[in-house]
Amino acid sequence: MLLSMCCVKHFGNLGASTIEKEAISVTGETINAMGPLKIAFISDIHNNAGLFEQAIVIIEQEKPDLIIFGGDLILTNERFMRTKWAVNGFKRLQAIAPVYAVLGNQDYEKLTDVERVLSTAGVTLLRNNAVEWTTPAGKEIMIVGLGDYNEGDEAPEQCLSPQGMENKPVLLLSHDPESRWLLREYDWDFMLSGHTHGGQLGIPFTGKCISFRSSMPAGLYDFDGGRKIYVTRGIGSILGMRFFCTPEVTIINIPGS
Repeated sequence: MLLSMCCVKHFGNLGASTIEKEAISVTGETINAMGPLKIAFISDIHNNAGLFEQAIVIIEQEKPDLIIFGGDLILTNERFMRTKWAVNGFKRLQAIAPVYAVLGNQDYEKLTDVERVLSTAGVTLLRNNAVEWTTPAGKEIMIVGLGDYNEGDEAPEQCLSPQGMENKPVLLLSHDPESRWLLREYDWDFMLSGHTHGGQLGIPFTGKCISFRSSMPAGLYDFDGGRKIYVTRGIGSILGMRFFCTPEVTIINIPGS
C-alpha cells in the first residue's frame, strides 16, 4: 500500500514538473478585429519559481505582442519570501512585450506583496479597470481586468460597457471562468481565465481535463452567441501533482481580418 502511494505521488510529481506549449488560433467576427495579434497567456504560478522559469524561456522564444498573467502568483499556505525570482522573471517578460495581470483568489492573502512584485517589475495590474491598447498592427482594443470572483471583488460595472455600447474589441481577463455568468449583460469578446488547473486531472489519450471547480476545466470554449473563453491549465499546482494534465504556456494567435 505504501509503495503504491509512493508510486502515485512520484507519477503525479513528474506530471507537474514540465511545462508544455499550447498553441491555439482564435477567430470570430469581432475577435478578428484584434488581429493579427500573438498573445502569451500564463496563470497560477503558485510560488513555483522553476516552472515560471520554464514558462519565461518558452515566451522568450515565441516573442509575442502581448503577455497576460491570469493571477494566483502565490499559494496561501506558503510564505511568499525572497521574491527576487518573481520580480526578475516579470521584468524579463516585460522586456519582450507589455504585460497585463489580474489577481487570483489566493493573491488577496498577501495582496501588498503581490502588488509590490508586479509594480516593481513594470507589470500593469488591472483590478476592475480597463486600458485602451494599440496592437503592433495599429488596431485599438480594450484590455479589461476584473477583481476576483471568489473574493467578491469583481465589479464589471466599473470597467465594462453594457452590451452593444462598446465600439472596440474587448479582451477580458477574469481569474475564474465561472464569473462568466455575471458578465452576460456586458460587452466583451474574448475572455482569458485560469483558476481551475484543469482539475490537475486529465483523461488519458483524450486531452480532456476534469474539474470540480468549473464546467469549463481547460481549453477553448464558445459562450453566449459568438464570444470565446480560454481556460488555461496553469503553471503551478496544489500539492505539486498533476495526472495527464500538464502545466502549460498558451500561445494564442488571432489571425485578423
